[in-house]
Amino acid sequence: MSRVIWVDAQHMAFDNSVPHKLHQLIHTSGAVAELSEGMRVALKINTAEEGYEYGLRPSLLRIVAEAAHAATKTRPIVCDGLKLVDYWKKSMGNLYMQVASARGYSNETLGGHFVINGGFSGDEGDLFACNDVDAELGGVEVGTAVCRSDALWVLSHVTLHPLFGLSGALLNGGFDCLVGRARTRVLDGLNPYPFNGYRPKAEDVHTFQRRALECLQGVNKAVENRVFYINYLWDVTPQPEYFPYSDSPLVQNLGFLAASDPVALDHATYHVLQQADADLAEAVTAKFPDVLRAAEAMDLGQRDGTLERLS
Repeated sequence: MSRVIWVDAQHMAFDNSVPHKLHQLIHTSGAVAELSEGMRVALKINTAEEGYEYGLRPSLLRIVAEAAHAATKTRPIVCDGLKLVDYWKKSMGNLYMQVASARGYSNETLGGHFVINGGFSGDEGDLFACNDVDAELGGVEVGTAVCRSDALWVLSHVTLHPLFGLSGALLNGGFDCLVGRARTRVLDGLNPYPFNGYRPKAEDVHTFQRRALECLQGVNKAVENRVFYINYLWDVTPQPEYFPYSDSPLVQNLGFLAASDPVALDHATYHVLQQADADLAEAVTAKFPDVLRAAEAMDLGQRDGTLERLS
């Protein structure tokens, strides 16, 4: 049975602040157990689009980067992919980095080498097969920053997601690790920005969810299953970071969860959010429990993990 560690946001004090809580999460979860000196670790994060006002503060990511650095004696790679729609004409190459820098993301603030996953063009990567014999995709192109590392840590800012239901370990560790053209192929014409009255067909959403889970199979193969996941329940908004705007957070800050099993982690995350707001499930436009069941059926993890809560 998978183990999920939840360090909540309660009992804050000078010696039990957010940095202390993140250190406790990393230590208790055994995040560095599989790391050794000289290993190259990639940290996949979610950078905020211009107009989205609730992106994770870089300091919350730097603490994790410093833990990876201490274990490997090598500065980690911190990466995110280019946005799929260039709303502000600033999403390609150096312009994307300028936006990220303006939002506070840099080598210094993140504690690692901040790069674009997929290289300057966003489309540099290697092809890896999906494990499922019935996979629609067959294989996926994983971005260079991820696939050329020895281990991957997926640091997810948890938000709702209009197509996947919940943006967390499963989506950020799979679909979001691909190069730009591969993500476009997974979407297969589905608009990832369903606002202004647009509503995708249910069957199209279901197809995307299935394909997004297949992406995680390919990413697992790219890093030989050396993946660890942290979900940040901090400023949980109705929109993901790639949207050009954001509504207010739906719940109070609930802390941080970590596990090596993305299914158990997202399952626990979903239920923690439900407990905080019983109406939140209705705000999830896609049926996320169905996504979790499908992920378990694809051997991506188990839903029935043990949740250990710490303060």
